[in-house]
Amino acid sequence: YKVDLPDEKIARMLDWDKPLSQQTKAVRDYFEPLTAKRRAVDAQAAGPEWGDLAGPQNYDPTGGELLQLLGNVDRMDAAAVLSGGTGGAQTAALLRSAGIPGIRYLDASSRGVGQGTSNFVVFPGEEAALTILERNNEIINALRKRKN
Repeated sequence: YKVDLPDEKIARMLDWDKPLSQQTKAVRDYFEPLTAKRRAVDAQAAGPEWGDLAGPQNYDPTGGELLQLLGNVDRMDAAAVLSGGTGGAQTAALLRSAGIPGIRYLDASSRGVGQGTSNFVVFPGEEAALTILERNNEIINALRKRKN
C-alpha cells in the first residue's frame, strides 16, 4: 500500500528515535510534566564521592524510552505498542487522547545511519485521516474503474 498521511498528523507524532528535547510540541507538552521530577534530580550535582559522575546530568529520553515510562514496564519495544501487547492498547489510547496521533520511527535502511526515511503508525481511531493511494503498485482510481 501507498498511503497519504496528512502533514498535520505527522507534525504531532511521537518520534521513537529522537530525544524529548527534539520531539514535536504536542509530545513535549505531554511528557514534560511526566519527566520533570527526574530532570530536576539529574540536574543536581552529586557529592565529590561520586568522582567523574558528580556533574549534573541531562535527562533527555528518546521516544522509545518515553513509551517505556508510560507502559511502566522494564522493556517496551515498538512491536508491543503497535500490536496492543503489554501496555500497548492503553498507551496508544492515552497518547491519542493527548493529541498524539501515532508514532514515527526510522526505517530499516535509515536506522543504522540515524537519519533518512521513516515509517509511520497511526493509533486506532486515526485511520480516517489516511487516504490509500495505491495497492500493489496500482493506483486506487484505476482499481475502482476496473470494478465498475
